[in-house]
Parts: sequence; structure tokens; C-alpha cells
Amino acid sequence: MSIKNWILLSVLSILWGASFYFIEKALENFSFEKVVFFRVFFATLFVYVYILLKKIKIILSLKAFVLFTIMACLNNIFPFLLITHAQESISASLASIFNATTPIFTALLSHFIFKNEKLKPLKFIALILGFIGIMILLFPSSTMNFQSASLFALLGAVSYALAGTFGRYLKEYNPILSVFYMLFCSSCILFIIFYKNIITLDITSYAIFNNVLLLAFFSTFIAYIIYFKLLFSVGAVKLLLVTYLIPISASLLGIIFLNERFTLNMLIASLFILLSLYLINYEKQNNA
Repeated sequence: MSIKNWILLSVLSILWGASFYFIEKALENFSFEKVVFFRVFFATLFVYVYILLKKIKIILSLKAFVLFTIMACLNNIFPFLLITHAQESISASLASIFNATTPIFTALLSHFIFKNEKLKPLKFIALILGFIGIMILLFPSSTMNFQSASLFALLGAVSYALAGTFGRYLKEYNPILSVFYMLFCSSCILFIIFYKNIITLDITSYAIFNNVLLLAFFSTFIAYIIYFKLLFSVGAVKLLLVTYLIPISASLLGIIFLNERFTLNMLIASLFILLSLYLINYEKQNNA
């Protein structure tokens, strides 16, 4: 990859890693469902302004509406709610490590859904290593106490994996329009579900929206723009490298600005998961 693409990849990892920090700060003023709603709502507005500036024509058929509603649930509503809810109890660092397991579940789902992506020995070993890392995170102590909040974060990663698998059916659509449709559908669905909580919001100061706006603008809108720019220039396989970097940036932000502890079991689990991701990515590169 060129130096420019490496810089963009690093920036993308920081933006997505920062999302866990922004969520943690936003939860000081909002409940988890409000954080998620305002994240997608403001991001929808930012993307819409971008579409207007770029003069992209908005066209939506019934088929596309159904597809993007499903994608909105899998890629925004479910994972955002699950991970944000988990961060009410677990650290941003831990949530980011669970998020990094997405490619592991994607590989597993692809094995059962796509005929040309069956598990080969190397990928099978990768999955075993990944799941060892997951179990270390879910049962961090010698007493094997289960952390229920961690399960929510893990289910968020599973939802992202489902979205990645389902997203293959949306290749015919303009990527920026796809982002807009997903965010718009997400905003509508979340507003319907959490209508009473949203309209009764007590705004004592507009400053409380700072972290939600940063989350929407940088970690959602700008991150999506960079993501698709890299996707078209370096391809999906090399773009997987961002998965290694997100937990690093998220953990550093958590340790420096949130006074979080990066525990020994988190370190050991991270090594298992990163090795798993490396082996999955190694096989993809060989098959590319």
C-alpha cells in the first residue's frame, strides 16, 4: 500500500477506536438507547449534506428499502445498541477487543453460507484460537464468573459479522447512498422504538451533545467516507488490517483519558484474537 493509504488506514482505526471513547463519555449524559439514536440521527444529517454537496441523486426502490432496512438492523441498530449497552458496565478497551472478533464470526458464517468459503485447516485453527481468546474475556477470573455485559458486546460483533455477510447483496448500490439509507432507516426505527425516551429528553445544556456529535461526525460519517475510499483503492483484504489497530487505539484512549486498566487476561485474550485474525487474513491474501 502507498504511504497515503497507510495514513488513511491509521486514521480510520483511530476514528473507529475513538468511537468507544466517545460512547463512554456520552453515557455520562444519556442512556444507551439515546446515545445510539442521536449517533445515527446526526450521522444521517451529515451524510445527507454530503450527498447534496456531491449532487448524488437519491433513488430508492421497494426492494432496496427492504434490503437496507435489514442492513440497518444488522449493521447499526443491533450492534450499536448491544455494544453501547455493554459499555455501561465494561470498559471501552474491553468492548473494542470484543468488536475485533467480528472477522472470526464472519469466517464462521461464510463457511455455512457460501460454498467457496469453506473452512480450511489454517482457518479452522484460526477460529479455535479466536474462540479461546473470547472465552478468556468472557470468563476473566479463576472462579469462571460470567460477565453478562461482555456477552452483549460479543453479540454486537456477531451482528456486524451478519451484516458483512448480508452486505454482499448490496454491491450494486452506490456506497455513500447505502450508508445514507442504512442510517436513515436506523434513525426511523430507533425513533419509533424509543419514542417516549427521546421526546422527553431534558436538555439543560447543548454542550451535553458534544460527544454524541463527535461520535456521529468523526466515528460514523467521516469513518465511512474513509472506509469506502480505502475499499476501492486497496481492497477488502488489506482493509482487514484496520481490525488489528482499532483495539490498540481504543485501549490507548481508554487508558490515557478514562483511567481504564488493561488487565493481564485482556492482554492474553488479545494475543489469541490477533493471532486468529492474522491467520484468517493470511489465508485471504493467499486466496486473493
